[in-house]
Amino acid sequence: MSGGGLMSQRGESKKGYTAATVIMILVQLAFAGWHVLGKVALNTGVSPLFFALIREGGASLVLLLLAGICDKRPRMPTKPEALVFLTLGVLIFINIVGFILALNLVEPITAAIYQPLIPVWTAFWAVLFRVEPANPYMLTGIAISVSGAVVAAMSESHGSHDEGMPPDMPKDMLRDADDVLGVADMTGGMTDPDLLAEQQSFMQKLANNSLLGHGILLIQTLALGTLYLVQKQIVHEFPSLTSTAWYYSIGSFLTIVMCIGYFQSLDAIVLEFSHLENVHVLIAFIYAVVVGTAFTYGGSTWANKKLDASIVSLYTVLQSPFTLLLSICFLGSKPEFQDLVCMVLIIFGMVLVVGSKMKPSDGQPINDVLDYEALQVEEDEEDKRND
Repeated sequence: MSGGGLMSQRGESKKGYTAATVIMILVQLAFAGWHVLGKVALNTGVSPLFFALIREGGASLVLLLLAGICDKRPRMPTKPEALVFLTLGVLIFINIVGFILALNLVEPITAAIYQPLIPVWTAFWAVLFRVEPANPYMLTGIAISVSGAVVAAMSESHGSHDEGMPPDMPKDMLRDADDVLGVADMTGGMTDPDLLAEQQSFMQKLANNSLLGHGILLIQTLALGTLYLVQKQIVHEFPSLTSTAWYYSIGSFLTIVMCIGYFQSLDAIVLEFSHLENVHVLIAFIYAVVVGTAFTYGGSTWANKKLDASIVSLYTVLQSPFTLLLSICFLGSKPEFQDLVCMVLIIFGMVLVVGSKMKPSDGQPINDVLDYEALQVEEDEEDKRND
């Protein structure tokens, strides 16, 4: 390979790396906006499960439509690839439903603070299964970023719902007893008052238990961190929008099954649509579908083609400072000195990890690095042909 050709390929690879970096930063800003809007919507009393249902259903339709328009007709997946898509669907289901349930129990900044755990899970699996080498700079950067996020979570400058939900917020996570009884009366259906009261009491107890919200966030971050690594198995085999639409639709189906199992009545689900008359819920729904899901997960899938899975997941640490900034601008929050220090730590840790990936590790021959870059260019050209 000539020197000019190699330099050209390195230039193309650098452009793809830069574009993926910009997209992942915008993705985290979009997620931060969802944290704030989602909390506002849930405070109106809309069911978290119902909101997850309409978000996933709407996003699946948008992703399938965009994939049909922008992507060429893909081949059918093999059985091993179908199993990967099924695994991704289960993981995205846990991620979406888990986050919305947790957001009903904790403050947006608290939910965002947990997201830096995502790269920790990804790096753990990557090193455990030898998908990526253990880089000391990467591990140090992750440790610094997560430390900053943990300190921010313990900051007194924002609430964390440690005593449960405030008394002026709706405590019923899923439905109001009077509304459900009203549906039963209008439709002539039979509603068991004891069962309804038991369900409502159970969900109120959950709503008052912020510790549950923290536990759910741990599981949610584990699911998304694992997703980024599992996605590597099929990310180069299918167009970005198509693969995202397929596994996201599986997650939507699982959400439908879960909602039907819980509500046990189609009328109860239909009743929840009345919440869309609230402008806050409607705006949050549209934002969640178009920006908070279609753009974020579609962009993440594309970036996962250009970057290591650990790098893609690392950008989630930006959700904490972005959420804090949006809270300052739109919710009137006032940052404390420790919040600013935490933001600097988070960003410094991310820069350290990203920088470590741009240089050859100790003992790695430079030719191997150039060959890897050439291979990346070849993969990028193949992706363009497939797209």
